[in-house]
Amino acid sequence: MNGKPLLSLDPQAIKRNFNVNLVSHFHTIQAFLPGMLQRRGGGTIVTISSILGQLGASHLSDYTAAKAGLIAMHTSLRQEIAAMTNSLEAPPGAQNIRTILVKPGQLSTPLFEGVETPSSFFGPVVPPVYLAKKIVEMIDAGDSGVIAEPFYARHIEWMAVLPYGLQRIARWASGVDKAMSGFGRRS
Repeated sequence: MNGKPLLSLDPQAIKRNFNVNLVSHFHTIQAFLPGMLQRRGGGTIVTISSILGQLGASHLSDYTAAKAGLIAMHTSLRQEIAAMTNSLEAPPGAQNIRTILVKPGQLSTPLFEGVETPSSFFGPVVPPVYLAKKIVEMIDAGDSGVIAEPFYARHIEWMAVLPYGLQRIARWASGVDKAMSGFGRRS
């Protein structure tokens, strides 16, 4: 995460961000999915994105674009797997491939050290261990689905249907566009 305005991002920083946050997922899935499809037990693909992929935020254009790309990639992959299962020539494990999309809010990890959380009510920080437990629970249950934490992350899609004026008020109240203001000055 670079945490800079779009006009301050150099091309190498943008490329590194997309390689780490988006392209690496394509390579990982291409490496493991063929084996999962051939194995009768299938497997689970976990895609860790962010609610910022749907919300966007000031000083995070490259990061939020990569996270939005993950959401789109995950949705497309889920449909490709569904199409395989309906085929007469479906691989043996296609029926048993599960997909989990994880869209957390701000995590309490070193990546976000220095990010000011202006509203712990609107944007509580999520402990990574809590999120990991949720992921393991869903894998153990053999389920596909979406994990969005904290509570507001489960409903962030509705922000897009609000009139623009209400969106601006919600963004102001949450502080989402001010959170990165001290990030570049961290030691």
